[in-house]
Amino acid sequence: MLPTGSKLYFTGNSVDYKNRKARLAAVGYENIINLTYERDFKKLIEMLKAEGKLIVGTSPGSKKLYTEVDYKQPTVFVFGTEACGLSKEKRQLMDEVVYIPMAADVEALNVVNAAAIVLYEGLRQRGFRL
Repeated sequence: MLPTGSKLYFTGNSVDYKNRKARLAAVGYENIINLTYERDFKKLIEMLKAEGKLIVGTSPGSKKLYTEVDYKQPTVFVFGTEACGLSKEKRQLMDEVVYIPMAADVEALNVVNAAAIVLYEGLRQRGFRL
């Protein structure tokens, strides 16, 4: 495993990341990132906060643009399901909830696209340049 310093958590009833189809879709990502599963979402968030991490959720109903948060500190990004997003209860556990602007005729972003957008912003703020 490459030392990216990144970790990807799956919780609750999320897809089994060990599933053959999920692994094929990940195109070898499991070789560069630490994947883990925690059944209890709330417990995971409390543990990550105790480690001093900023917990940032995404929701189209948020008033804060995803570029308005300082991601230079250790940050955890939380994404809900593509069908329902993050529940109100889960959003309340976040330190910040941000939105990604979309064209008026777009209902939602695929979770992978949303993750790519906010993760790139985190990298950009930390000095990543092409």
